[in-house]
Amino acid sequence: MYNLQQRANNVFSFAITVIGTVLAVVAVISAITGYGTINDTLQVDAKNVKIITRRYGPEDTDYRDRNSEFARLAFDIDADFTPLFNWNTKQVFVTVVAQYENEKFERNQVVLWDKIITSQDKKHLKLRNVRNKYAMIDVGQRWNFQNASLTLLWDVTPYVGILQAGQSNKKASPFVLPSFAAQQQQQK
Repeated sequence: MYNLQQRANNVFSFAITVIGTVLAVVAVISAITGYGTINDTLQVDAKNVKIITRRYGPEDTDYRDRNSEFARLAFDIDADFTPLFNWNTKQVFVTVVAQYENEKFERNQVVLWDKIITSQDKKHLKLRNVRNKYAMIDVGQRWNFQNASLTLLWDVTPYVGILQAGQSNKKASPFVLPSFAAQQQQQK
C-alpha cells in the first residue's frame, strides 16, 4: 500500500498545516485585541540643554564640518509599559524623539535615546537625568533658537504577528535650542 516515506510526508504536511493555522489565528487575535495605552510623563529641564561644537563622545562627530553644533540635553522618563505586555509580546522597543522646525524644513525628527524592554519585570521605566544617547545635530549644522519638544514612541514586537507601533499622546514641555554664540555670551 503506502510506504514509510509517503506516511511520513502525510504526517509532516498535516503538522505544518496545523501549525500554520494556529499561528495565523494567533496573529489575527493579536491584531484585533491590540494593546492598551500607557501612562507616561516625559520632562526636559531647559537648564540641561547645552550646545557644543567639539567632539563630545564617539557618537558626536560630524565629518562634514568640525564646527557643527551638537545639542546635549537631559530628560526624565516615567512610563509604565505594562499594558503592552501580554502572552504574545516578545519585546517593546522604546524611543525618545525630538521634534523641531527650522528655516529649510517644517518638521525634523531626531532619535535621542532608545531602549529595548524584553522582560516583564523591567516594564516600568522611571529614569532621571537621562542624557541623549545619540547625537542631535541639525541639517544646517547650526542651532538658532529652534523650539523643540520630545515625544515617546514604541514598537511592540510580538512572537507571532505584525509589529504594532504607538506613541504618547502627551508631549514634553517645549524647550529652546539656543545658538552656540548666544550660549557662550550668556556664560560670560
